[in-house]
Amino acid sequence: MKKKLAKTLALLAVGAVALSSSAFSAPYEYGLELVRLLDSPVVNGIDFEDAAAKNACFCVSDMDGNGWLEFTIATMDETGMYLDYACYEYESGNENALKPIEIRPPEAGFKPRFAGMAGENKLTAYRVVDENNREERYYHVDTSYRKTSLPRLQDGEYIVARQLVNKSNDMLFTYLAATEQGVITESASRPGMMTFTSEKYTDSNGAEISKEAFERSADVYIVNAEKVEATFLWIPVAELEKAISLGRDETWEVLQKSWQGFRFGDVPQGYDPTGDRPQVVY
Repeated sequence: MKKKLAKTLALLAVGAVALSSSAFSAPYEYGLELVRLLDSPVVNGIDFEDAAAKNACFCVSDMDGNGWLEFTIATMDETGMYLDYACYEYESGNENALKPIEIRPPEAGFKPRFAGMAGENKLTAYRVVDENNREERYYHVDTSYRKTSLPRLQDGEYIVARQLVNKSNDMLFTYLAATEQGVITESASRPGMMTFTSEKYTDSNGAEISKEAFERSADVYIVNAEKVEATFLWIPVAELEKAISLGRDETWEVLQKSWQGFRFGDVPQGYDPTGDRPQVVY
């Protein structure tokens, strides 16, 4: 019997926020968090030459809804996919510092293609809320693999891993819901065109399942979840490099552009500037 994700919810992270009188004047309600990104050594210390070589993109989001913004950089690896990424969040007690979020080794060795392509990246998401209104958020990601990224595959074979990504307790977790395995053939009539033919589907335990069960695997993996659409706005790091060279206002605009593009269901984004800690405005 497939193991379900437990409904164990972490307390939403909170923390006091204070800005000195000399701090950058934030023109937006959620300015306290964006100032941290703006002043962070993570943002200001990006290796832009390396980022350009790897077609890097970044996004600003709040994946877990805890009120602290994440800054994520995704880079293209040698397979030509955005499988390499680093994620950062506010470090409590160090106003302008961002701490790296640990990415737990994914199940069965499958590294998720969480995102990275420039523009809007829409994912199916799942929201689980307990009786105390604490919530967990999961994101459905499908990642295809060939021999270049999974050496155990034979030439002409492929695997699609259906995964769910969850950020909790300062870590990113990946769960494997199911896989599709098959072969790739080149079209005889249309050179360069490839055909992907599935041969079998397996659940997270390796047991063979039907195609219909594979299609439902993400929806049934989490119990009592509300299904919504999440949007991440990825911007080329080259735009951030240009903005930094122009000044703080321009850098601010690029960061807030990505943050304004983040959506989780119908929840509007923004913060209450009158409180002593960041609060999501519902």
